[in-house]
Amino acid sequence: MLDLPTAMPDAPQTRRLAAILSADIAGYSALSERDAALAIAHVARLRERARAACERHGGRIFNTAGDGVMLEFASATDALGAAFQLCDASQDAKLRIGVHLGEVTPAENNDLLGHGVNVAARLQAEAIAGGVIVSQIVYESVAPELASKLTARGRVRLLKMRETMRVYGFDPTGATRAPVSATPVIAVLAFDTPSREHSTRAFSDGLSEEILYAVSRLQGLRVLGATSSFAFRGRDKTKAAKALNATHVLDGSVRRTEDRVRVSAHLAEAETGIVLWSDRYDRPLDDAFQLQEDIATEVAKALTVALGEARRARAPKLTAALSDAYFEAREKMRTGAVAQMQSAATALERIVREAPDFARAWAGLATAKLEILRLSRADRARLVEDAREAAERALGADPSIGEAYAVLAALEGEFFGRWREREALIEKALAVDPNNPLLLFRHGQFLVSTGRVGAGYAQQAAAFELDPLDPMFGAFHGYNVWSRRDKAEGRRILDEAAQRYPDSPFVWFMRLNTAALDGDFATAETLRPEGARLVPGLKDSAAYKAGERMQQLMMAPSPDAFMQLGVDFAAMAEAEPAAALDLGVALSVLGFTGPALQLFGDALDNVDAWRAGALETARPHIGYETALLFIGETIQLRMNPDFAALCVRLGLARYWRETDQWPDCASELPYDFKAACSG
Repeated sequence: MLDLPTAMPDAPQTRRLAAILSADIAGYSALSERDAALAIAHVARLRERARAACERHGGRIFNTAGDGVMLEFASATDALGAAFQLCDASQDAKLRIGVHLGEVTPAENNDLLGHGVNVAARLQAEAIAGGVIVSQIVYESVAPELASKLTARGRVRLLKMRETMRVYGFDPTGATRAPVSATPVIAVLAFDTPSREHSTRAFSDGLSEEILYAVSRLQGLRVLGATSSFAFRGRDKTKAAKALNATHVLDGSVRRTEDRVRVSAHLAEAETGIVLWSDRYDRPLDDAFQLQEDIATEVAKALTVALGEARRARAPKLTAALSDAYFEAREKMRTGAVAQMQSAATALERIVREAPDFARAWAGLATAKLEILRLSRADRARLVEDAREAAERALGADPSIGEAYAVLAALEGEFFGRWREREALIEKALAVDPNNPLLLFRHGQFLVSTGRVGAGYAQQAAAFELDPLDPMFGAFHGYNVWSRRDKAEGRRILDEAAQRYPDSPFVWFMRLNTAALDGDFATAETLRPEGARLVPGLKDSAAYKAGERMQQLMMAPSPDAFMQLGVDFAAMAEAEPAAALDLGVALSVLGFTGPALQLFGDALDNVDAWRAGALETARPHIGYETALLFIGETIQLRMNPDFAALCVRLGLARYWRETDQWPDCASELPYDFKAACSG
């Protein structure tokens, strides 16, 4: 006979879904050391306010350990409403709040246990003082009026958890910046090093660039870009301030041993040479990133500029090897070469595996992946996701990384029609990093791509002013000046850029086009063979052959040749779709606006195929192909009333109507462009 148990086993614990709010008092430990009585009073008020929030939103307090409280609600909307109520009521002692919707298990004394409780507590630890962090499921579940107060913070890896989680945040400060005006212009020069070792020189250049980056993010300064500032070394440093119109110069030196680094830095007025501030730092190599933060802060104090960042993520503790690898990867990215970009991405992937909270490395990886995507013929969908993931991880670690927002804005350009989403992201990038020349340049590209050419060229001029020795900025600014203001001045800017960077395809292309359109065929003939050297495969492409044919026609005009050229260009575009946009511009210049509109429409409707087939070094930045519709060379295209229909197909017309930000051409065309865009 079997022995039967005398009692039934315990019933399985009941699990249920609940919205959990976890809150604590920011800076409580320090406060309790300074004023224990005040700290205890704050805890009492927190519990009283938590009870009031529960009464209003139908919740209950289930845990009051230490300086924190944990609340349970029936819905995510109730929990987030209570979170906002607590934020508003707790101005005297700011809270950190996390909210999650997940499974919980009842325990003794009405407490709750389980993964849902753990996630809420760890989200709370990610929140800023006075702010709220919620999980994606909460964001997607709450009422729209509450969700509108949250902004995406990307993906974060919560403490003691393997997976990453997409989160959203509420910042009561709004994290916006006032425009900068009448501010100092600072040139951060490459710090000197007496060592001839490659690793030490690379470390010195990398540290200089990181200091420049940190200083550029301080409100109240205009900081010149690295390409221009770092062009002055050794004896040439004395020429930097005058050449770059800088009001102040930050310079210094780096000495390095096996495990320590000594940095001497000083800030001087350019006009008087008076040293406003100087200091020396002797640190372990694994503290290199904190070092650049310290120097940036001291510069701000010397210039009596208030630090404008709402919060700065704590620099991760990195080994010397990881620091060197990061600096070297950034240097490779600045070359723009395909192989170097791929090598940089590989190095950055290794860095973020070893230092998963290193926001700047994630942002660099996102940029590298984006550039590889631009140049890639295959695996584009995978590269899109890789770049997006890296950008979100960067923002999850530090939401003030403008570079990551810019990558997300560019990825929105993979799909025409998402104009407002792209604009919001690039504006957010500039809000947190207003002096970054690349972000100014990208914003200018966006404005031109939506037809606001004057405003776009002004932003690109600002980028050029901050970094006048960058070849891409010089190429575009030179063309812009040539196109809109002064042809001789524009070509002078391009010629100067070519002297500094004879191997830049951007500069070569703009010089060739402006010379040919100016009728300077001798210069164009001299420049054309250079393209074959700079852009492999260009000479056999339809775009190159079209340029040759157009120049021949311009040198010896003939009505029969003119008509034949239009027919031939259309056939060339059909045979080689990758050249369609270039050929569309050419047909517009020749006056064949109907065929040109057809080419633009076909190419932009199937832009993925066009991007995959275009020559690597000739591909534009993702999402900015529509800029060609608004440049000076395509003015006849815009004169055709069918142009408005193309803008409707591309989603531009809807963007203009919704934002009331109409393109420059709206008031210049011989037909009612706004009415045509409403059809």
